[in-house]
Amino acid sequence: MESRTEAGSLWLTRPTDIAVHLACAAADKRPVTLTAAGVNAQGVFSPPDRSGPMFVPDPRGPLSMPRVGATVKAEYFARTDAFSFFSRLVSVDANGRWVLQSPLAVERCDRRLTARHIVVGVSGFCFRLSSVPGQPLLGLYDIAEAGAAFVADPRRHTFHFEEHVQGTIHMPGESPLSVTLEVRHSRDFPRQNNLRIYGTRFVDMAPAAEATLKEFLAHWGGGRPR
Repeated sequence: MESRTEAGSLWLTRPTDIAVHLACAAADKRPVTLTAAGVNAQGVFSPPDRSGPMFVPDPRGPLSMPRVGATVKAEYFARTDAFSFFSRLVSVDANGRWVLQSPLAVERCDRRLTARHIVVGVSGFCFRLSSVPGQPLLGLYDIAEAGAAFVADPRRHTFHFEEHVQGTIHMPGESPLSVTLEVRHSRDFPRQNNLRIYGTRFVDMAPAAEATLKEFLAHWGGGRPR
């Protein structure tokens, strides 16, 4: 069952619906950010057990273990939607998975439902780092009105959760857009484990840049702007 608040958010509240949703989220292997007081961890869900969802932290990222019993917030994407819920850390099993209490509700946030445009491999799209000597060019994986995902080799450039990254986004036929990106999650590049995809959101984007990006994406045809 879903209920809608006045602000437009959707909530899953029925236990069976929540269980099915979490099982699907685990099957998708999408990046998950788990936040507790002073603790941020990235990873994925594994199939839930009787207690609730299971979180598998990424051993390559910075990791601090929250105390058992701590309240945690999970944030993740499933398909094109953004979800979050509050829970409690019940235990850590023998395989290092964090066992969470089954949440009472899962929120889907309409405000974050913005279309992503996959641009990896398309000529003219890239992200130039301005805060790194030499200002290297990185590939863009996707872009949306709310943020972008770029590709980097972690042996050369490493980015952490909530880190702010300055640079310019380049798109075909447009002047470069100066942006600040906040890293929200990362994952392996499909079939290329030596590369990572870093998902980000825009921070304090200039109104002119917002308008340019919105107009560009509104006419983007998937291979070239219409």
